[in-house]
Amino acid sequence: MKDIFELTSEDTAVTNVKGDTQLAGYTLQPVDWLKKLLDAAKKRHYHAQLADTAMVSKGSTSVVFPYRKEYIPSDDWQANVSENTDVNFTKFDVTDGKEVVPTDQHAGIAFSNRAIRTNALNLVKRAREDLVYRAGDLVDLAVRDAIVASTNQAATGSSGRGSYTVYGGDARADSELATGDTLTPEMIIDAKTNLISTILKYWVPGTPAAEAINTDVVANPWQPTADMPFVLIVAPEQEKALLKDSQFMNAAEYGGNGPIMTGQILKYAGIRIISACNTKSFTTSSAADGGSNAGAAGHRCIMLKTKTSVGLGWGLKPKLTVFDWPTSSQKRMVLELAYAASVIHTDAICNIDVADN
Repeated sequence: MKDIFELTSEDTAVTNVKGDTQLAGYTLQPVDWLKKLLDAAKKRHYHAQLADTAMVSKGSTSVVFPYRKEYIPSDDWQANVSENTDVNFTKFDVTDGKEVVPTDQHAGIAFSNRAIRTNALNLVKRAREDLVYRAGDLVDLAVRDAIVASTNQAATGSSGRGSYTVYGGDARADSELATGDTLTPEMIIDAKTNLISTILKYWVPGTPAAEAINTDVVANPWQPTADMPFVLIVAPEQEKALLKDSQFMNAAEYGGNGPIMTGQILKYAGIRIISACNTKSFTTSSAADGGSNAGAAGHRCIMLKTKTSVGLGWGLKPKLTVFDWPTSSQKRMVLELAYAASVIHTDAICNIDVADN
């Protein structure tokens, strides 16, 4: 997987902010500091690592991700031709594009020269923590929020595709969740089946109702591949439930082919499982599926096909500038970045709404 962040030396060597000679054993050369910052930020990318990423071309304001409306149905392919006759050509109109427009998300921190001279270590530690959060968590949350939005869900009467939802226990909406409706291995298999099947199944979003099938829409039959596998993101509470389930542990695998993803704990039924604190939570005063308040506190876990379901467009990858500000007797750090996330294929996503306990 290619790195999302890139290092830069632009303007980062303007000043040396390592402090007085009493701190001679501590180095804070800006380029070195930037590398530590960005390496740490990448470690906070749980959802963002699963997105298809692209950079906006110079002179442009947006990037377009290819979108497959559907696979050409078998009945739409033109019949074979007889010997010595022209081939019948099939109309190819199943592709489109999803435009993503990055927006600026900058941040800055200023140090007084006196504070750096007398307290450099503590200030740098705090600044690094805050900028890691800015460059890491906020990008990850932007991708997560695009994926879990209730507006992505398949709905009654809709002519388009949508994401699926699997609920814990016998619930049919977040409002019906109860204590004990936790994540199970059976739910993982159900979610995987939804992504692979051409049958678009849904619940009425947020409303207790019978499961329905949209006979007017053929779902894309996604398949996991080595470079674009199915991944399940769970919260620590759901990780605990799985690790206590003997059926899951007997079939779970450690490691496997391909690089280990950030937060990956195990594989189950060919699905990579990631535990992340950024997983979308809900309480009895909220709901993830757009309906009334949930019946129990829980999380919206996500199963998706990587590099297919969501796109992350960069207008500017993180760049750190460190410079003197003499009029205020300061050293300043400015982190610049521009990005936006958007769902590309909603039917490559299956939400799993479950109670925590």
